[in-house]
Amino acid sequence: MSDEALARIDQLLQMQQEHHRELAELIEQYRAMVFEAEEQGADELYRVVSGLPGGKYHVLTTHLRETWLTLQADVARLMPEQSGIDEPG
Repeated sequence: MSDEALARIDQLLQMQQEHHRELAELIEQYRAMVFEAEEQGADELYRVVSGLPGGKYHVLTTHLRETWLTLQADVARLMPEQSGIDEPG
């Protein structure tokens, strides 16, 4: 495999790692929001929890899913013999 291919795979894995870090930070924020809401009473707690996970969570998980798909497609394209995409259908 070429250095370029390995660099691309590494880049995509770094992106995944960063998305997971952002997701972990977001969930930590959700936890803080829940504890703060609990102090304000059951109605506020319900309002906060029922609104989770929130738009940013959905955006991050979409990025995660799309990056995995991109990685799989790139590996197949970069390694056609191993992936079987160069075989006649």
